[in-house]
Amino acid sequence: MKVDDIYLAGIGTYTPRPTPVEEAVRQGWFESHAAEESGLVSVAVEPALSAPDMAVRAARQALEQAGHEPGDFAAVLHSGAYYQGPGHWSPPHYVLHRTLNQPIPAFGITHGCLAMMTALHLAATLLKTGSPGRQAVLVTGADNFSTPTFDRWNDSPLAVFADSGVALVASTLGGFARLKAIGSRSVPELEAVHRGNDSLMPPARYPDHPWRVEARRQEWAERPGAGPHDLIDMANRFGELVKEIADRTLAEAGVDWDAIARVAHTGFSENPLHTLLLEPLGIPAKLSTWDHLKTIGHATVGDQVLALADLWRTGQVGEGDHVLLVGVTEGMEVGCAVVEISEASPHTAAAGTERRTP
Repeated sequence: MKVDDIYLAGIGTYTPRPTPVEEAVRQGWFESHAAEESGLVSVAVEPALSAPDMAVRAARQALEQAGHEPGDFAAVLHSGAYYQGPGHWSPPHYVLHRTLNQPIPAFGITHGCLAMMTALHLAATLLKTGSPGRQAVLVTGADNFSTPTFDRWNDSPLAVFADSGVALVASTLGGFARLKAIGSRSVPELEAVHRGNDSLMPPARYPDHPWRVEARRQEWAERPGAGPHDLIDMANRFGELVKEIADRTLAEAGVDWDAIARVAHTGFSENPLHTLLLEPLGIPAKLSTWDHLKTIGHATVGDQVLALADLWRTGQVGEGDHVLLVGVTEGMEVGCAVVEISEASPHTAAAGTERRTP
């Protein structure tokens, strides 16, 4: 979807102190060979602060930067890929109460690790079509995997799961970046890849052991009638989808690949990052945000925001640069967005930091 006159007025992040991967190996949480293959240096682990509380911290940071009044906001959109708190309770309203505290809608966006980008897509649509007199939407996301029901280190060979909170203020009045296009596409017949043999009714729950996403993926590969190359075929189709939606979003934005300064992407571990994203996109690792994300891990809904914040705050991108955001989730679905940086970061300007090139 081509976007006109929607900006990112504020960006906020919360990342806890990272746990070195070497420490995880010493503690017996992570096998040494898996740690080496991951390419990770450390993983963000938050032992105490809840996911919604991390979102609130990130939101306050984004709101301070944006400078909007609470009455300017049309809605709060909050997301997370993992449990946020008690059942039959509303994390989005918790975030709203502790930030804007206005009588506006607060929506929960359930779209796996693509949820923040989906929420930004919805925020842009809401601002352009549904909220007269309102100039902004607060978009937040967070996850905390420090529970007995999730094994962050071993749940998937594709990634190690990190704790974080992120926030964006989408605005019609201006900001540090302009959203030029955003959208997604899916291959719905591959939804079973992450379902495996688990029950839909009653819904499968895991009170006595961690989630086992990889086990379900293996169950799908070994289903009746499955072929020996199904996993390879699935990966190839996924790669084609990544390239297709990236090319389409760039065309909608009116931006050539040569104009893309950096790509902010899902926080896969090193080998899956190359196989599933960088190689299908045909871009070198130096354009990626791997150097930053390898110190955090896979922050689910927050990967692209964490990467964009780091690029902008440290001066790796500046005014006039375009950044491609790429996210993926179960389904299988891929989303992309193109943003153009419109203001230099005050962090780098205050420090006199020269702009770095990849």
